[in-house]
Amino acid sequence: MHWSHLSGVLKLVGVLVCGVLVGASASAALAGAQGSSATAVGSQRLLDELVAKDAIREQIYNYARGLDRMDKELAYGVWHPDGTASYIGTYEGSGAGFVDWVWPRHEPLVAHSHQITNVLIKVDGDTAVSESYVMASLQARPSENRATTRLVRSRYADTWSKRDGRWAIDRRVAITDFMTTEEATGPNEPTEGRRDRTDPSYQAYPY
Repeated sequence: MHWSHLSGVLKLVGVLVCGVLVGASASAALAGAQGSSATAVGSQRLLDELVAKDAIREQIYNYARGLDRMDKELAYGVWHPDGTASYIGTYEGSGAGFVDWVWPRHEPLVAHSHQITNVLIKVDGDTAVSESYVMASLQARPSENRATTRLVRSRYADTWSKRDGRWAIDRRVAITDFMTTEEATGPNEPTEGRRDRTDPSYQAYPY
């Protein structure tokens, strides 16, 4: 083969090889960009989910504080205005209506303490569901030589939605698991807790 012809063939092969390498490099770059984009989307989704769970968890705790400090506005705010509540066998109606219903049942008590724990939350965009375990201690006004505390163990199965940037309950179903009563001799000892905004906690956390 003539040298000039061989040289032309080698140049053509070189061009083809360069094209293949450039194409492979471009494909790798595109795949890398797509992978980075997918990673960014996944990270943002995870971050949004964590933020949502934290907001929902805080609302769950707001409910306990609202009841124990007899802070009606705080308790109302846990539900959306059209949110509903079903305390099985006890109450069926709006969330705000439940707050109004339970208020006169708490007012005669000396004190009450609600703890909410074992909170499981599943978020799907702007909606979510949760289950929480509830422990409520309700201390009755004592007689001269007897004090009674009713202990209620229950769970909240809640449906949530995010509207105008705020997570709140659409539907709550409260399920009672069991109740017990503790009795003690003598009157209840005085405590520092207050069932209004004069409670010492509002000095540090006035929300």
